[in-house]
Amino acid sequence: MNESMRRSMLLAVFCAGTVAHASEVELDVIFASGFEAATPTVFRMGGVALRDPHLFFPFAGFCVDSTDALNQNIQQQLDADADTDGFYDSSPLTVFRPLDASGAPGIFENRDGVCDTGTTPHCTPGIETPVERSYAMYDLTAPTVCAGPLPDTTSGFDPPVPAPGGHCFATTVIDTVLPLSSLQLPLWDTKFAAPSPSATGSTGGGLMRGFLRESDADQISIDLGAGPIVLSSLLPDGTGSCSTGDPNGKDTDRGEPGWWMYLEIRLDAVTSSGF
Repeated sequence: MNESMRRSMLLAVFCAGTVAHASEVELDVIFASGFEAATPTVFRMGGVALRDPHLFFPFAGFCVDSTDALNQNIQQQLDADADTDGFYDSSPLTVFRPLDASGAPGIFENRDGVCDTGTTPHCTPGIETPVERSYAMYDLTAPTVCAGPLPDTTSGFDPPVPAPGGHCFATTVIDTVLPLSSLQLPLWDTKFAAPSPSATGSTGGGLMRGFLRESDADQISIDLGAGPIVLSSLLPDGTGSCSTGDPNGKDTDRGEPGWWMYLEIRLDAVTSSGF
């Protein structure tokens, strides 16, 4: 099968069938083989920060916004080389097969990696199985974006949820487990979108979006420095939460209560081998 036939089989843009921002591109694909062998371009997720919802912790009679504590913990883990072996302790990667600015579809992988701490890190594959989905690059005119917050699911926090537009990429939507710092978050309807990543340096303003069911959050513990606490009790209107009645605090997806999680990401250019 030639390349043009593979592309025409793979990509179909449609206007219904998945959860989406009102002015957001929607990508659906019919999978076709041939892209697994495409030349990969690898980026390290060097920055990840929760933008919405915020986490609230009860302290001395107050309900304290503790989101910065979580974000600092995540960033410390991403920046750490605790054993001083010259390699980052954690290196979540995104792999494009291939990185194609023309709008032709390709494969987008999330996977772990082993990256040194050089000025431009060199990365090799980790041991975990990659999570694959499809992506396409777009050149958009406002108000259309590659992805953004869904209607009535955010609470107006600053910094806001990113909504990458212009020259940007968007992925298809899948259910998966997202490694976030020391957490493993089972999320429905996850989607990635970001400005077209630069071949050098860092590209910020990307978005990871997914739905966390309340029933799953009830089973997850998190430590913000004061010992383990159930994640749902830190989220707005969660079981035992001190934060109640927040505008758009709790959401629904597929009839299940929970929270749309919006994380801002930064993609750092690396060199790579073995992918």
